[in-house]
Amino acid sequence: MKSTRAHAWILACAFAAAMPALAAAQSGPTAWDQLAPEQQAQLAPLHDQWDRLPPQRQQKLAENARRWASLPAEKQQEIHDRLQRWAQMTPEQRKQVRANMRAFKQMSPEQRAKVHEAWQRFQSLPPEQRRALRERWRSATPEQRRQWLHSGQPEPKRPGH
Repeated sequence: MKSTRAHAWILACAFAAAMPALAAAQSGPTAWDQLAPEQQAQLAPLHDQWDRLPPQRQQKLAENARRWASLPAEKQQEIHDRLQRWAQMTPEQRKQVRANMRAFKQMSPEQRAKVHEAWQRFQSLPPEQRRALRERWRSATPEQRRQWLHSGQPEPKRPGH
């Protein structure tokens, strides 16, 4: 009898411990039509891809969209625009973005601060200058890009200068 109670108690504890994980796995919407209208509006750029996303990713995005609803309209639009850009990327471009994020996370705090500072300087430029810098970057060779990154200069050195 004691053994049966012990087994029942162990089983009850294991079941209780597993419940939160089970509830979390079942709580998130997996179909687009299960999302609230506000979530659908925020996640609209991902509508065509939604059914191909892993359920865990769908759940995380749905939770984020719920949280984003409380942000100022300007911030919500920024998030929507980012999702739009992501949705328009090719699989190869997404792979590159993920690799860049992994590399950024592996940098030292000082290196991340330098990258952040450079990004802020870039963002403060007028749109025409940002466009010109992007074009110079795209047309640079890998070696020129490396030199540009290591120089810390706002723009690449031109050959012969």
